[in-house]
Amino acid sequence: MAVVTKVLVVLAWVAAAGLAVAVLGRLTHLDDVLWPYVLVNALTPVLFLPAYPAFAVGVATHRYALAAVALVAVVAHLVWLWPEVRPGSASAAPAGSAQFRLLTTNLEMDNGRAGTLGRQIRADSPDVVVVEELSNVTYYGLMKSGALAGYHYSASRPQFGAFGAGVWSRYPLSDVAAPLVGGLDSLRVTVTLPTGQRFRLFAVHTLSPQSSSNVRVWRTQLADLRREVRATTLPVVLAGDFNATRDMRPFRNVLAAGVTDAHDDVHAGWAPTWNAHFPILPPVWRLDHVLISPQFTATGLRVGKSYGSDHLPLVADLALRPSS
Repeated sequence: MAVVTKVLVVLAWVAAAGLAVAVLGRLTHLDDVLWPYVLVNALTPVLFLPAYPAFAVGVATHRYALAAVALVAVVAHLVWLWPEVRPGSASAAPAGSAQFRLLTTNLEMDNGRAGTLGRQIRADSPDVVVVEELSNVTYYGLMKSGALAGYHYSASRPQFGAFGAGVWSRYPLSDVAAPLVGGLDSLRVTVTLPTGQRFRLFAVHTLSPQSSSNVRVWRTQLADLRREVRATTLPVVLAGDFNATRDMRPFRNVLAAGVTDAHDDVHAGWAPTWNAHFPILPPVWRLDHVLISPQFTATGLRVGKSYGSDHLPLVADLALRPSS
């Protein structure tokens, strides 16, 4: 029994000390120096779970130094995780606001089942559909489904590779543009609602930060989006695959530009969208977001069903308040 206890204490110390270092690294912005730390931050929801048994071992064995170190990681985890799991209820749409529903998803460029997204579109009947990774394969599948036949306005740019995008809308689209964001193609349109109110819509897809060079581009893309938000005079919606979570500081910098995550607006709770391809585990990371400027109120947000992509679709109900 004494041997088992010693082993548990050693393992608990390894976990607690390692996670305490992870906390310190996040607080001191170590991701600015070491690019892999970007991914360490992204792992926050699961990475810190060993801190809880480590704390329990410290308390049970009266190793209070161990318990104190583990408690630092536990408290940090709870603080950082709380916005992702916080329960609550959505606000009602303000009086006189223009209400609409938006669906966004990353189709996954080689997804031969992209057409099955049509079931989600028919079920939820969104007014605006925003897709990323619109390739010839996914475009053909989506068109073949017939689910977009009733959308009279569209701006689609299928591409070979991961940076094609498309917007389908029941409402008129104008000012269609494909600005370079971090040197990669994107899609931006202006949507005119039946009330005559307009807003600027960005179909967002950033590069996955899985290497040093990718991280540099990913940071630039998010910085460019932040500048776009600040420069836009119209109300703005950024919808798509940010390849980023709240635990990644460049994404929080976008929020600091003056937009709110619709997830937070409705207190949606645990709502991960990736990776839907894990054979056993459910999705853990919320990489897909709908960010809205202060003129909007989000009245609903939910994650849709799998349709062959590694991302799950995101459906948001939004209300644009009347201009003062």
